[in-house]
Parts: sequence; structure tokens; C-alpha cells
Amino acid sequence: MNAVFDLVILGLVAGMTYALYSEGLWGAALMFFNALFAALISFNFYEPLAQLIVDNASFAANFADSISMMLLFVVSMLLLRLATESVAPSLVRFPKIVYAPGALVFAAGAASITMGMMLLGFQASPVQKKMLGVMDYKYEPMYKERFDKDFLAFFQYTSGYTFARNGAGDADKEFPSKPMLFDPKAEWLLVHQANRPYGTEAILEETPEPGATPATPGGAAPGMPGAPGMPGAPGPGIPGGTAGAAAGLAPTQ
Repeated sequence: MNAVFDLVILGLVAGMTYALYSEGLWGAALMFFNALFAALISFNFYEPLAQLIVDNASFAANFADSISMMLLFVVSMLLLRLATESVAPSLVRFPKIVYAPGALVFAAGAASITMGMMLLGFQASPVQKKMLGVMDYKYEPMYKERFDKDFLAFFQYTSGYTFARNGAGDADKEFPSKPMLFDPKAEWLLVHQANRPYGTEAILEETPEPGATPATPGGAAPGMPGAPGMPGAPGPGIPGGTAGAAAGLAPTQ
């Protein structure tokens, strides 16, 4: 099943890459930047939009995070596509030596970003803790590439440097200017997996090494933060992630 899942993901990425490659170097480059900025816009504003959905359409609260994320991504992509087609020249000539490799690189980049956003939208949905019985936060595909994790790492980097709001966050060794950092503990996937309502898979299921202290069900050693009864212990899952918690949905055990 794991191999089938990986091959489906690769097939989708390859199909999108081929479609974008057919637009040539200029078209593929434009779509790469369209996808990149659409994804950044989506992750910057999906949480306020999800809260708005929760407040005004409680029947969709479980899907508020995923709906907001994908709606912002798709709408931003369409608007940026229309803008670039209207403003940018329709045909730009490039040397043959860079035309095909450049088109392939930009096409693959745009396809990877789009696939990462699709996976993240699925991660934010109230589905099984292990998506399709295969993917959880620590899943490693056979090709060693996690499109969703790569985008989360990139977005954290942009919130710390490129689009940083300095002086608004906590001190960090890597980000000395104290930016308002996205997901400073790199736990976005872990939190959303824990909040998904279906499935009984352990979130921090690790095989202890010989002689090691067994981990508690909370994923931490006894007496450490995260252990039951200690600060930072994970609470019960809430359907719909952040938006589901805001809506006051009943926790799942």
C-alpha cells in the first residue's frame, strides 16, 4: 500500500510537470512563481478565514482549515495567472541550451509546490490520523521527498527572514531578531495529526532502544514536559484542527 501511495503522488507530480513543461520556459517560470506566492498567501491568511467560517457557518467547522487553505491557494493562483498573462509578454526567446532544462526545473518546482499544498490541505481535514492508512507526520516515502514538510520548512524560513516581522516573537538561536515565527517548534503536522478524529494510531509511537526509558503515552519520558500530568501534555483531539477547537467541538479520545 505504501508503494502504491508513493507512486500515485509521483504520478500526479509527473503529470503536472509535463503539463507545465509544455508551456515552455517562460510559461513554466511564471507558473512556478504564481504557485509559490499563492501558497505563501494561503498559509498567511487561512487561519483568520477559517475562524470566519467557524463563526458564520458552523456546519462546515470541521473542514474550515482545509477549505480556507485550498480556497485561498486556488483563488490566488487564478488571479496571479490572469495578471501574469495580461501583463507579461506572451513569448520570450531563450538560448536552446537553457530552454528545455529551465522549463523542466520550473515545471517540477511548480508541481512540487502544488502537491505540497494538496497534501497539507488533506492533513488539515478531519480524516484518519494516518491518512489513507499510510501517511503520518513521520512517514518517509520511498523517494525520500516529503512535499508537505519541505513547504512547511520553507514557509517557516520566510517568516523568520524574508517576510519577517522582527521583534514580535520569542528569542531563538537561529533567528536572533525575534521574528513572529511560523511553527517555531516544527509541530504543525504533529498537531494536525493528533487533532484528526478518526483512527487509533499512536502519535509518538517509537521503538525504545535497549536500556532506554520507555516513553509514556504522551510521547515524553516520565517527569518531562509532554508526559501525562505534566506541562505540555497533549490534550484530546479536536475535529477540524484549530478551527474545530475554536468552534467548541467535542474532543475525541
